[in-house]
Amino acid sequence: MDYDVGVLDAADVYRAFAVVQLVMSGLDLQTWKRLTASASLRRDWLAVTDAQGYVRGLCHVFAREHPVYGRQLEIPVFASIGLVDDRGVAKRLFEYAKLRAKLDGCEKVHFWSSASKDCYSLDTLRDAGPWDDGLIYDLSTDRGTVH
Repeated sequence: MDYDVGVLDAADVYRAFAVVQLVMSGLDLQTWKRLTASASLRRDWLAVTDAQGYVRGLCHVFAREHPVYGRQLEIPVFASIGLVDDRGVAKRLFEYAKLRAKLDGCEKVHFWSSASKDCYSLDTLRDAGPWDDGLIYDLSTDRGTVH
C-alpha cells in the first residue's frame, strides 16, 4: 500500500482526532485542537496517511535526556489502524520515528507501555512521564529491550 509519512499536517488534524481517540478516549475535540494548534506543536505528532487522505497511524514524540541512557525519543502515544495493512502502517510509523530520533540526536527510542488516559497530562508528559516502562529501542544495535 502507498502511504505518506511525516509530521501531522494542519489539514489532517480533524482526521487524526479519530485515531488519537482510540488510545485516549477522554480526549475532546477542543483539547485536541489546542494540542495541535501550531506547526511547532504538530511537529511532535507523526502521522501516516493513505492515498485517500485517511490518517492510518499517529504517534506523539518528544526528545529528552535520560539519566542513564542519554538522549532518547519518547513515544507515549502510538496508534495504527487499518483493516488490511495494520502492520504496514505501524512499520512505516516506526521507521519514521527512528528517523526522527536520529535527526534529534537520540540514541534510543522509548515506547511507553501505556500512555496516560488523561488527555490533559499530554501537557506535562515531558516532565512527569516514566523513564523505563515499556520498550527501549537502541538505534545503534537495532534491538529493543522490554522494561
